Amino acid sequence: GLAVCHCGAGSEAGEDVCFVKFGAVRPGPDAADRFERLLNACEQLATEKGLGQLDAGMSLARQDAYRRMVDRGFRTWLQGVTMHKPNEPGYSHPDAYVIDDWR
Repeated sequence: GLAVCHCGAGSEAGEDVCFVKFGAVRPGPDAADRFERLLNACEQLATEKGLGQLDAGMSLARQDAYRRMVDRGFRTWLQGVTMHKPNEPGYSHPDAYVIDDWR
């Protein structure tokens, strides 16, 4: 997988925050395990940088990925809406393991 993170003061994340701007893992039968490893790596980065908070954006259409994040203690603090034309799911579907934040 791949994650692009902003870390700490002077970045988009802000003070004491590791912000996963984008992350994704390869689809397929082991995608869920790869996603867990990606989350582990992001948590480890935040710890190594001494940051107290890890933020990440997630579409609720990515049901399993969202559930896995909630199971790890992630909580919703900001809700948004994405609009696509044409109205197709793109990479926001139940089998996608993608972290993104369009702020």
